[in-house]
Amino acid sequence: MKLKVLLSKLLFLSVFFTRLSRTLAECTPNQFECDNGSCISQYDACNGVKNCPDGSDETVMMCIAQAQHCTKPYFLCTYGACVIGTAPCNGIQECADNSDETRMRCSNEDELRQYNRILQGNCQETEIKCPSGICIDKSYLCNGADNCGDGSGYDESVDFCGHMECPGYSFRCGTGSCISKTLTCNGENDCFDGSDEAPKLCNTTLPSRIGQDTVTTAVSGPTKRGCTLPAGDERPIAKDKQNRILTDPLPRGFVYFSCETGYVRQGNEKVYCSNTNVWNDEVPKCVKYCTNKNNELYGYSTSARCTLNGQLVNCSKTLHEPGTEVTFTCKTGFNKPLFPSHRMRCEKGGKWSGGRTPCVQDCGEIATPIKPFAFNGVTVNNTVVPWHVGLYVWHTEKSYHFQCGGSLLTPDLVITAAHCVYDETRREAYSTDTFKIVAGKFYRNYDQQTNDVRNGVKVIEIAREYNGRAANYFQDLALLSLETPFEFSDIIRPICVHFASFAEKEYINNKVGQFAGWSIEDDHKLQFVTAESKDNSMCKKELQDIQADKFCIFTHGKSLACQGDSGGGFTAKIQTDYFARNAYRHHLYGVISNAPNADQCATSLTVMTNIQYFDDMIQRAMDESRTRA
Repeated sequence: MKLKVLLSKLLFLSVFFTRLSRTLAECTPNQFECDNGSCISQYDACNGVKNCPDGSDETVMMCIAQAQHCTKPYFLCTYGACVIGTAPCNGIQECADNSDETRMRCSNEDELRQYNRILQGNCQETEIKCPSGICIDKSYLCNGADNCGDGSGYDESVDFCGHMECPGYSFRCGTGSCISKTLTCNGENDCFDGSDEAPKLCNTTLPSRIGQDTVTTAVSGPTKRGCTLPAGDERPIAKDKQNRILTDPLPRGFVYFSCETGYVRQGNEKVYCSNTNVWNDEVPKCVKYCTNKNNELYGYSTSARCTLNGQLVNCSKTLHEPGTEVTFTCKTGFNKPLFPSHRMRCEKGGKWSGGRTPCVQDCGEIATPIKPFAFNGVTVNNTVVPWHVGLYVWHTEKSYHFQCGGSLLTPDLVITAAHCVYDETRREAYSTDTFKIVAGKFYRNYDQQTNDVRNGVKVIEIAREYNGRAANYFQDLALLSLETPFEFSDIIRPICVHFASFAEKEYINNKVGQFAGWSIEDDHKLQFVTAESKDNSMCKKELQDIQADKFCIFTHGKSLACQGDSGGGFTAKIQTDYFARNAYRHHLYGVISNAPNADQCATSLTVMTNIQYFDDMIQRAMDESRTRA
């Protein structure tokens, strides 16, 4: 037993002294000396495998100089090692820095999109989030500088930059970043890892080891003195006079400060770094502001009031300082929602607390009673039919010419007849810039203004199966989305719509209502005409070719529908809420479809397009409009 113990001790000592002699021995010319004094074959250095016990044979300082000699069919690791050509993306780490298997190199498109979303965090689409929490633009990635500013080099890592190919006039840093080739060996670390100042690259000497047990995996560049930036997510971007980004420690002289998109500099644009490495003034901060670029504060149903420290500020600004408070009120023609959100606040970090709740649109109400008029119709002031608008067209005339009527459904949505906006020759809608929509208009003439408000057309949507005269005006309906929302007032208000189901779509017989238009007299004043409806089956007794999506109306007395009334709406007042103060509201039932000759009036029944057959089209457009409320 004692003999076995003795033999074990002798074996241990033999191995120990063998290793010690290898460590202390001088390496031969054909060997590579590791930083800890060990010797390996010179062919085992910079081959992707850490053969030295301390890994010093696979550092960027040791290998970057040989990068230019690694050509196909071999694969160049980012730090300079040369490995087998099948190394990239084979699932096996062949490079000591794993640059052959990074996500950016080996992921497919879907994986890259998901990875980019992770990197973006809560930053903008063109930014990534640094470990410190600040956001930097992607254009600052892999430029050699520590733009995250926390000393980690996160934005200069092999993970981000290892897959990049640098152009011939540039130098590729040991992490894959690209800098100008003229910056190598200039005594300054222009690569974050200092690889542009590697001793073997620049023919300088390695710093001597203090002792044989010192382990060195990389060699630092020249020691620099200067000022430092404060840490944290409010750290600014530092640049020199030539607009080059600087990293700590910053050189003596004036340093110029800026901030990333979405941040605002608070403090001086430039500060002097003195000879004693001290700033002569306070370094500015980059404060993340709340944005309004997606109109978070705006909608056509609400008004915003912004204050900061009790003082009014402009709500229309793109960026708002933390501490800004926003209160909302409903605009004219809108009511408070059931669960309103009346306040938003810009919190530290550039995030809004709370959110704006759109107000609920009112409809079908008028402000004043009608005034009798001696002619067949009834002349009205603008308040009696506030949903009625005029559609004006510009073809070859010197001014806009009246074309049709229409009805306002929301502040930026008008319903009219398709034939009013349809080019029979080209079988498509006219261009949107052909038209102007005028609300609150009393006189028909475009140039004769009172309190009317004018608007442009952004989108024209014609009913899917409309084919003009060729199909006898089947589906004669169009929706016009406006360039800007109208502001509601006593003379501009929307009409109500209600959609029935199944057989109720035809339940319109003997409904007494009215339609609006401008008189054929010389002054062309706004008027409305009382009429009574007949359902499709009743209309067919006199109009055999009437389409299935139509009903008809006949007027009381001698009042008739004229050409200018096309596109206008037939409305009737119905009771919607038995308990409301104003329980009766005006609802839209149809759009005037038939179009007599200019300044002539229909001598028989007037044909209406029944909006009940277009509930999907109308509801979809109104829902889309409400997203802007």
